[in-house]
Amino acid sequence: MRLSAGFHRYFYALQALLLGLLIYSAYLIHDFYRLTHEIAKVENNRFDMVALANELQQSSDQLTFFAQNYVVTGKAQYLESFEQVLAIRDGTAPRPQDYHATYWNLNESERNSLHYGQESVALSKLMSQMPYSEAEFALLSLAQSQSDKLALIEQQAFALASSDKEKAKALLFGPRYKEAKHSIMAPIDQFLILLNKRLANTLRALHQREESLARSLPILLGLNALLIASIFVMINVRFNQHHKELVSLSMKDHLTRINNRKYLSEYGPQYLQYHRRHGNSVCLALMDIDHFKKINDNFGHQVGDHILQHFCKIVGSRTRQSDTFVRYGGEEFVLLLPNMDSGQCEKFLNELCRLVAQENYIDRKHCIAYTVSIGWVDSSNHYDLETMLQRADGAMYQAKQSGRNRAQQGDCSNSKPLLAISN
Repeated sequence: MRLSAGFHRYFYALQALLLGLLIYSAYLIHDFYRLTHEIAKVENNRFDMVALANELQQSSDQLTFFAQNYVVTGKAQYLESFEQVLAIRDGTAPRPQDYHATYWNLNESERNSLHYGQESVALSKLMSQMPYSEAEFALLSLAQSQSDKLALIEQQAFALASSDKEKAKALLFGPRYKEAKHSIMAPIDQFLILLNKRLANTLRALHQREESLARSLPILLGLNALLIASIFVMINVRFNQHHKELVSLSMKDHLTRINNRKYLSEYGPQYLQYHRRHGNSVCLALMDIDHFKKINDNFGHQVGDHILQHFCKIVGSRTRQSDTFVRYGGEEFVLLLPNMDSGQCEKFLNELCRLVAQENYIDRKHCIAYTVSIGWVDSSNHYDLETMLQRADGAMYQAKQSGRNRAQQGDCSNSKPLLAISN
């Protein structure tokens, strides 16, 4: 039963619709995961951007702490720590790993073991690599500029500490110092407000888009499942309609267009039992093209394929309608010849060997002579396919050993055939 034109149109329309939905679904799924990745990226960037702003604030507070303690106590360790904080921030000293405010509360051995130094990089350079807005970066730059100016005041106090300690204290504890400190913290505070507002709006928009996609995807996936089910039903109808044709095609060798080994395995035993019931003798010939591997190696597999087709054409021209010709595997072929006695079979197969040897394969570039070795048996008392194949294989092995290009008869009268390996 042929499929109607309307059935074809409906089937292809469903396929086109399914394809469109699948493509759109794939796009939405990709967009969903892209949004998820972007949300995570924004969150990570926010953490890193805030961390750098906090480091700027903390470095300013640490400079203040070490400067004021040095002026008050005169201990050199505070001056050294002050200079280290400034050097790390300016990128003239290695930046400790996992550099946080608690770093300066550890002793020297803990710092060296837990926070060993990495490459030297200025805080300003790290900030320039972050995706700040122009206004945000301007506020951080202003805060660092003010902190650098305050560091100059602190260094002036260090110079006075040895000669006029009270004046040095006045520089670091007076109203001018507090104003300078405020000029650092105010831009950082404005920066945090601006950054949080911008990123909150960005994340809100991303989450809204993500929620919209999360609602749409189940509906689209449901439609896809419905269409897939519909197409599956139609494919099942199509499959059942063409099942016989597919089974027939599975029994054919795609290269030589003759029956294949599966055909022999399924129908060979039935074929032999049919002739046994009718008292007909059957000869089985196992044929192997000589030195076929050399042909493939010397001329290529494409030429080898053409020679297989050429061989099948020669054999096909000599077989009868009642004969069964099968490609057994590679360069091996099986020929079942009913209603032939041993003498007739031997004559036929020897003539076939001579014909193959005479009919060279010729194309535009090659003229290749090749031969075939044949091992054959007659059914005698045994119509068992495996027995006959094993005996024919042993006979073909003898034909190979005897010089090739010949047909060698095997014995199928023994119920326990000896195994032979053909080459």
